[in-house]
Amino acid sequence: MNVNTDDPGTVQGSSTNTGVVLKDATLDSYSDGSSHIFSEFVDMDAIRRDLGQSASSFTSDDLEEGDQLSILFNLYKLGEKKQLKQLLRQSMWPADHMIRHSLWTSLCKHLLRADGDLYDEMDKELFGDDVTALDIPLPGFVDQVNLTSYHLSHEGMRLITKIVAVINHTNPDVSYSPAAFSVASLFLHYMGPSDVYNCIYALLTSKDTRYLTQTSISLDASKLVLRDLTKKYAKSAYVHIVRQSSNTEAVFENWLWWIYRDLPFSYLVKITDCFLVEGVKVLYRAVLAVLILYAKYSGKRAASNGEPVSVNISNNISRFCEKMPVDLTKFLKIAFGIRGLSRKEIKRLELKHEMYINSRIHIHSAKNDLMMRRASTHSIGVPMSRSFSGPIIMQHMKGSSVLTPDMQPSTSRGRSRSLGIHVFPNFKSSIITQEELHTVWSWLPARLAVCVPELLFTSDEHGTSLRTVYSKIESRQQTLFFIRNTENEVFGAFCSASWQQRKSKEKNLSYFGTGETFIFTLYPIKLKYDWVGLLYEDIPNTANMFLAGDTSILTIGGGQGEAIQLDENLVHCRTEKCDTFDNDPLCEKQDFTCKVVEVYGFK
Repeated sequence: MNVNTDDPGTVQGSSTNTGVVLKDATLDSYSDGSSHIFSEFVDMDAIRRDLGQSASSFTSDDLEEGDQLSILFNLYKLGEKKQLKQLLRQSMWPADHMIRHSLWTSLCKHLLRADGDLYDEMDKELFGDDVTALDIPLPGFVDQVNLTSYHLSHEGMRLITKIVAVINHTNPDVSYSPAAFSVASLFLHYMGPSDVYNCIYALLTSKDTRYLTQTSISLDASKLVLRDLTKKYAKSAYVHIVRQSSNTEAVFENWLWWIYRDLPFSYLVKITDCFLVEGVKVLYRAVLAVLILYAKYSGKRAASNGEPVSVNISNNISRFCEKMPVDLTKFLKIAFGIRGLSRKEIKRLELKHEMYINSRIHIHSAKNDLMMRRASTHSIGVPMSRSFSGPIIMQHMKGSSVLTPDMQPSTSRGRSRSLGIHVFPNFKSSIITQEELHTVWSWLPARLAVCVPELLFTSDEHGTSLRTVYSKIESRQQTLFFIRNTENEVFGAFCSASWQQRKSKEKNLSYFGTGETFIFTLYPIKLKYDWVGLLYEDIPNTANMFLAGDTSILTIGGGQGEAIQLDENLVHCRTEKCDTFDNDPLCEKQDFTCKVVEVYGFK
């Protein structure tokens, strides 16, 4: 059997274009002994009607020595992942081809180490022998509105319910992974329940490639990633969407279901071939192809058919996917013809938008918590504390408003008042007062505002070595820096990630952290500078530079300058305007020497 990998070169018979002989390759058997390509858990009549052909049109007799599966995995073993990816993209096996009996399980086993008998053990332990699907509640990570079965029989659906229940038991950290049910249902067409469990478990725990979202935040971030990718790689489609909708973000809300619910079954199966090697990037490519085609065909179809077009563009795209007007070959040509789209770019966008959503959630939570506390205080007739109503506190964000005591937006300066609930009787500092500590505490994420400060490092006691600073603070998830310089100006930063992460990067000095990080000044004026991503959507890449450090330098904020930069002896330090916070320098003289540095943790 000859396998054409496209124009540049071919993989033929028993060798690749690298000259490696493949004829001795050994793999699992294609057939599991059943009389059909699909597993016993598939409703054969229903899937025949969907595919429009005999669902047993290919058998193991079609596969010769030195077959395609042997070629695929020899490419993998030789480290030729690029060739493996190309071959999977270009091989047009029908959805009922015998190769998938082993292709998907083998991909998961070779690439993701999906193997073992854990499912069988957990099945007996959790459910015993006599249980029906109705006895098993679906776990919370499943989207119960979109339970795609793809022509599984009743027994097949019962097994999928059990599989996701076992996944929930063995992966309690997965809070929301709606695609897991769909992918498991698809896998059950070609493999048994134990292999389905192993493959889904492997997709969820993969470290190198992201396959399935596992939280609602990562799913929400994915629609913003798709929006940005559409704007860059499918401009005409993006312009079409903007013209039709006043809320472009909402259009991308159901993008995952355009693939797993709406596309024809044969398209989904082919996408999954590539997905198992390339990860979520393939899904983004598929949806970009959908959007490109939708922008091209939607106007023509409405005009020719007199078909009403809904104002809900997401629903229009959903119907478009169901009636995909191009064949699978052309669809894949468009999807994989998008040039320049990389896993690195997707990962950067995912990180950016997850930080953005996380920060928005915490800020919203903090404001709601503040409102509830104020309402509660007023309702019981307890007067509000005014323990630090003197200096003005300003939220320094372009276009933002300052919150007045009544929490109403105001364009003028407002005086901040303590909530009267934080008491730190044992707090002693060489830099700040209780009043100033309360000010900073009111700026913290809500989950930390209920903690108390714990002094981790002070230069008065521990000296001025940066190495000592790291040794004292790096075990904490979040830290709070206070700095008094030789001019007696006071400023600092809330650092949202552990300084231990500085060691996990390949480069000596790499940035890490999240959009919860902020910087501030306390004397002579109180100002807070938030991450610019909380206010603007289009920010430069350099605005995602939060924290960095090595043995000679500690940096907070980056991009055309550093908000705070401390040297190895806390002597030759600097503060500048930076892209991360769009801040003014935190003290009058940009070059400064630390008089005292204190770093606090939370307990």
